[in-house]
Amino acid sequence: MVLLKDSSTKEEIREQYEQIWSELLNKDEEKAEHVLKKLEYELLPTRQKILRRWGKILSPLKKRFIWIILFSVIGFFLLAYVLFIYASLWVEDY
Repeated sequence: MVLLKDSSTKEEIREQYEQIWSELLNKDEEKAEHVLKKLEYELLPTRQKILRRWGKILSPLKKRFIWIILFSVIGFFLLAYVLFIYASLWVEDY
């Protein structure tokens, strides 16, 4: 793979870049930022792409409120199970 600075098609790619840039100037600011963020993501090394993707997936787990809800639900079901077993044993005795 040849670097762009050593490539023979460098000028053609630069003209394409200039054309895209002029089209981007006529677009909405949010659309332009979105396009640039996608381009920046594509230029990242593979390892950073993976880390960024997992960071987005795991970001809700970094909040304390999610863990409180998770442990509350688990505790509720454990308590319901224990009470069900206790009630079953109590009914069986009578």
